[in-house]
Amino acid sequence: MPKSPHRPADAELLHRLRTRQDELLPEISLKAVADRIAKTAGYNFYPNKLRRIEGGETRASDLDYAWVAWAVGASVGQVEEIGRPEAARLLRDIIAKHSATDTTRPSLDPSITPQHIQAELQEKLREIRSMPGITDEERANMEETLLQHLDLVLRTYDQQIQMLRVR
Repeated sequence: MPKSPHRPADAELLHRLRTRQDELLPEISLKAVADRIAKTAGYNFYPNKLRRIEGGETRASDLDYAWVAWAVGASVGQVEEIGRPEAARLLRDIIAKHSATDTTRPSLDPSITPQHIQAELQEKLREIRSMPGITDEERANMEETLLQHLDLVLRTYDQQIQMLRVR
């Protein structure tokens, strides 16, 4: 959905978080958000309703807004900042009640440590450098691409850390 110049700030926040703009993660589909809300909240929530909310065609009730904000990972502070204090209060309650028992998000594998990541990177670089049957140019391109992707991930998290520091 393209950015609408008429989309209210509250709708824009939900859209930005769902589509994961500024992040290196895949977009969450309208259906996935609606299904997550329906499963956890216990009431039907349809993808088309979310599309209309995000598009600014309809204003969500505070309860619906809080559930969508929860499903896309909005913080209470973000919801307060865009002018939805009652939705923020409801979101706080939803987070307290459901996030601790939420099993829809996979937990981090405990074997993934900084040392593990570093060893994996070193192994991938060794593999690229010793790969038979490719040209030196292909080898250099693969190594450069791997390092650029890692650099992008690190810079993205640096930006997120900086944003959190100014709050």
